[in-house]
Amino acid sequence: MSAYDSQRDDTSPLGATIKNNADSVRRTRKSRHFLKELGLSLPVTPEDVKQAFRERAKLAHPDHQGGSAEEFRKLQAAFDKALEFAQRNGKRIPWVGIQMPIYIAQKHVAELVSKWGGDVEFASYDWLEDTVGEDFATLADRLFSIDLADQPIGDAQLVELCEEADGVRHIELLFLANTNVTDEGILEVTKMRNLRYIDLRGTKVSNAMRKQIARLERVDRVEGIPKSWWQKLLGG
Repeated sequence: MSAYDSQRDDTSPLGATIKNNADSVRRTRKSRHFLKELGLSLPVTPEDVKQAFRERAKLAHPDHQGGSAEEFRKLQAAFDKALEFAQRNGKRIPWVGIQMPIYIAQKHVAELVSKWGGDVEFASYDWLEDTVGEDFATLADRLFSIDLADQPIGDAQLVELCEEADGVRHIELLFLANTNVTDEGILEVTKMRNLRYIDLRGTKVSNAMRKQIARLERVDRVEGIPKSWWQKLLGG
């Protein structure tokens, strides 16, 4: 795989949501002891907090055998902090539902690539665990690289790969060197709105099509185009 270095941005709706919340999440990163005291884990809603408090208050209340005023005060303090946290962060939770179909589509694409002998790479956002929990944070993983170089694939596989636009919407690097793809199949890469780099060396893609791909809005490198062509393209 090429060592091409791509600087990923966050222009998609999901990316913008994640980016807007990143700084505030980092500032508040700390152990959520008040959630643990209520038996809660991320993600959490105000209703989750209230329900957990009601259940634990029955046991912690001084009137209950084994309960005490001190234990109840600690539970009340944990409830106050947990409720404030849930109300403040609850607005970040809806993107979990938005991301689910994208996550499923990306997994399908990854499975196809693996079946054909290729490799994929995902970008992850570990800091999201502080907001939505470890399991849900994986939903924000982005499939950004597909490597099918030297594999016996052609136009039919590219068409199948791009049938679900959500599965390839974050692809930035695409390696197709020495495959059997042609102009017909390569048109599918126009569904990869974030594509920056594509390797077409050793393929049957025409020179005219390679130039068209090179002119796509985000593409800044196409392997298989002579430097002289690039100079003309960059010059206008």
